[in-house]
Amino acid sequence: MKRHFDVAIVGGGIIGSSIAYYLAKEGISVLMLERDKVASGATSAAAGMLGAQAELEENDAFFRFAKESQTQYVSLNEELRKHSGVDIQLVNNGMYKVALTDNEAVSLKQMAAASIEMDWHSRDEVNFLEPHIANNIKGGLHIPSDGHVSPIHLCTAFSKSASLLGASLLEHTSVHAVERNSPSDYTVKTSAGDFHCQSVVITNGTWSGYFLNQLGLDNDIVPVKGECLSVTSREVYLSSTIFHNHCYVVPKGDGRFVVGATMVPDDWSMQPTVGGIHSLIEKIRPVFPKIDSCNFQESWAGLRPQTRDGRPYIGRHPSDENLYFATGHYRNGILLAPQTGILIRDLIMKKRIKSEYIEAFRVDRLLEVKA
Repeated sequence: MKRHFDVAIVGGGIIGSSIAYYLAKEGISVLMLERDKVASGATSAAAGMLGAQAELEENDAFFRFAKESQTQYVSLNEELRKHSGVDIQLVNNGMYKVALTDNEAVSLKQMAAASIEMDWHSRDEVNFLEPHIANNIKGGLHIPSDGHVSPIHLCTAFSKSASLLGASLLEHTSVHAVERNSPSDYTVKTSAGDFHCQSVVITNGTWSGYFLNQLGLDNDIVPVKGECLSVTSREVYLSSTIFHNHCYVVPKGDGRFVVGATMVPDDWSMQPTVGGIHSLIEKIRPVFPKIDSCNFQESWAGLRPQTRDGRPYIGRHPSDENLYFATGHYRNGILLAPQTGILIRDLIMKKRIKSEYIEAFRVDRLLEVKA
């Protein structure tokens, strides 16, 4: 097997696969290394929401980055299908951020008034369009641009497209260490032997903390366990995603509804708990009472990688210009995957990048605070 590459990517989840795709499109030789199977970690546990405006409420660099990433999906849908033949199952039916109290309604109405992309819908308007949403709500913020995809299909489409464009993908291959021989020569030590490359990108989610520390950085990556469940019904119907109090119901279009997600910090367990699943049902029942008539299908859990300020690390090592990190995406890995791949590609190719993005996601931003 080939042992020399331009770029080695450590981690084969949605972020690593996106980066591999965007680099391979440019003719850059890429090796992506995954200790398990591609899309088997946090990616496989995600619901696939593209909820920029549901999750992020401040109009800052993070929000603008998320919006740019969200808009990439319109062209990616056909682009990835053309390259890989995989349908990423993009659905653009929008989202309702529902209000149950007068205070919530006031807050959501203010958001609607401040945006040309969102509208406030009264209770009657919401119930007309979505009759299986609770009829005692105060109304809902309609966000037409927030859709969803299938995370596993998306990751498969990225990785397969990258492979067909010339990238090498190694599954079931653990990376033990990254050694710097010179500014543009690294040895990546793996269970499949040593590989040499000019640049390295660390993208292995919650486990990125190991490489951050091994490569001289005292950054924190904390696992946040997220539990989800899916239910099915032939009688219940939703066209839009429902969102309330950081809990959501995503209709998958085949009779399934994905409900998520808990947030349990510093929990490395990959198993859902009875308490966690019960709490999800209790949180979503007030806005989606029909869940009680649905059939339980399955439950699962994943570990989201979170930084101390909630923003990902996307950028260069502060003292090594050919060593990059793209990790800590927390709840927004699927949403941010396209723009993260583009940003890392542009950094490696030394293209011009918006300074606000470099500043917002730089790897050493929290080290200064900690010091």
